[in-house]
Amino acid sequence: MAWGLGWATLLNLSAQHPLLLRLESDAQEWLYAHRGPQQPSPKVVIVGIDGRIDGQGENGDGQHNVDFLLERANYAGLTLRLLEEAEARVVVLNLPSSFVVPQNLGNENLDAPLRQVVQRYPDRLVLATRSSESFGRAEINIYNHFLPFSSLRLEYLVPPEHVQGVVQYQVDGAGILRQAQLRGLYLRRDSQEEQMFASVEALAFAKYDPERASRWFRQRGLQPVQFNPLGSQHSIPIIPIEQICPPVIPQTGSGSPTLSPGQACRGQEGIPPLNPKVADQLRDKIVLVGFVGGYPETFPVRTADGSQIAAVELQAQILSSLLTGDVYHSLPSGLAGGVVLLLGAGTGLLLVLYRPSLRLNHWDWQQQGFLLRPLVGLAVYEGWAVAQFLLWRWVWPFVLPALASGLTGVSLLLTLVIVENQERLLAQQQELERLRRAEQEAAVDQARKLLYRVATDIHDRELQELKVVMDDLESLQWQQQQGKDSDPAIYDRLLEQLERIGRGIREQLNDVRTLATKLHISPSLREGLHRGIDTYLDELIQTGSLTLSVERHLQPLQEPNTSEWFDQREDILRFLREAIGNVIAHVQPPKGSASFVRVSLAQTERHCCLSVVNDGVEYAPSPGGGYGSKAMNTIARYLPKGSWHRTQTPEGHTHVELHWEMPSLYSRFKQD
Repeated sequence: MAWGLGWATLLNLSAQHPLLLRLESDAQEWLYAHRGPQQPSPKVVIVGIDGRIDGQGENGDGQHNVDFLLERANYAGLTLRLLEEAEARVVVLNLPSSFVVPQNLGNENLDAPLRQVVQRYPDRLVLATRSSESFGRAEINIYNHFLPFSSLRLEYLVPPEHVQGVVQYQVDGAGILRQAQLRGLYLRRDSQEEQMFASVEALAFAKYDPERASRWFRQRGLQPVQFNPLGSQHSIPIIPIEQICPPVIPQTGSGSPTLSPGQACRGQEGIPPLNPKVADQLRDKIVLVGFVGGYPETFPVRTADGSQIAAVELQAQILSSLLTGDVYHSLPSGLAGGVVLLLGAGTGLLLVLYRPSLRLNHWDWQQQGFLLRPLVGLAVYEGWAVAQFLLWRWVWPFVLPALASGLTGVSLLLTLVIVENQERLLAQQQELERLRRAEQEAAVDQARKLLYRVATDIHDRELQELKVVMDDLESLQWQQQQGKDSDPAIYDRLLEQLERIGRGIREQLNDVRTLATKLHISPSLREGLHRGIDTYLDELIQTGSLTLSVERHLQPLQEPNTSEWFDQREDILRFLREAIGNVIAHVQPPKGSASFVRVSLAQTERHCCLSVVNDGVEYAPSPGGGYGSKAMNTIARYLPKGSWHRTQTPEGHTHVELHWEMPSLYSRFKQD
């Protein structure tokens, strides 16, 4: 929940960041490109001015022939021809920027022709006026010189808000225009007063179909409209201006009078009538006159589908959306933010509720299946959002929910991995501590066994010899009491025996002292009994103590981590030392004829066997001995089901085998 809500809140607060806007725009552009062909309103036509005549090259001066002279009288004649001859329903004029200033030539008022057209057709004409920002306020110029004015009543015969429509396009942080403002409060530069003006599209719509426009505005208000972008390859007709006002190009050597471009719209005699096919395309339509190229007033704008079009084409697309009702609806910001929060928090909850134990080294597909739950949920939402966009023209957020879900999932997985690693590290530390305690207990057990064995050895050897000496002394004392003479050599022999007994006891005690200083668990055994045996044999070979050829068949055992086994493992290694020590002391050249020694370690279920085999014979057997076998007997006796034996094969090989039963692997859990 924390990760999901945190990422969702951060993304909602950063929703207007250019990068996020760019990602959302790219997603919408892709959907716009795959929504199929769009049908614009057949009631909208563009008369385009691009500064050149179609099909004409450069003239003799290296310049293109101009298609339309940007004169006020030409615009007046063009408007009359569209309204009267072509019978257009409404004409929208996008005038050049220079037209905001009145113009006179001597005593001639050059604004009068267009002002007369405005006075004659106020309900069928719209003058587009671009707004600008000044100190955070939207300002517009008023075409006072084009508005008929009554000097007697001191008022406009046609109010500015009745014919002037505002062009105000506000792009988002990614530089994309998505919405059209239908009405706004603007500061008039002539009076410095604020006044409500409609947009070009809203005013043209209201003049084209007042009843329908009134119903539209009552139902939907005058809030910004997210129009349907048709792209640069739209099917709204664009009629070149020269087809409405055909220019007459001067002919060299011709004696006939010549006309300049645009003069055909001034109503002079001898001008051919409008082409009937062109007139049919304009009849009963909303005609937008504007620049489609070649002039700064083209004002290219980028729309939501990624295309860049001229301002007059944008007006046509917005008008088409108003006439057909094909507009998009965006979710309220609160609801869109709630969707992002829901996807982010839902992803976190699903991952936590259905997560398995994370073991990154051996994930399988069943464990990874829990990742599919949030992915399926996100896919369902994105599918719903795409269906809403394509079928019902509702714009749901696409990128922010996916980012919230993805970032939440990645953050949560990293958090779970960190927590899992911390738990694993803690478990390892606890296991190491338990092993350390087990080794300490094993060391104590080893010390107890060593002390017991030393006491046993002293009892079985030195104390037994001391008892014999004491018996001899009692016999000598009895002889002296009887008056019998004793052989002096007897006293020397008894003193030698006492000296040997004392020396043996001192050696045993010295051994105990030495063992006490070195008492610990053999480090080589921590990796297993097979590793300890292997290391011990390597040490003997490196020091030169073992010169025979050594064959090793050491199988790793399934060893429990218990103090009981650690103690038994030390005993087994000591058994091997005794067995190898016997080989070195008795049959290794030059004392014997051995050529190899084979050490094997094997396990079958819980039964284990350690064997030492050699092929040697001792040349001069010593009469003493037997202590090594006694230690091996003691070791075997303390192992679970332990036993050992020495056998001779017909081939002359000596086999020493130690058998025992491995403690259960589960004994450590019982012990814990």
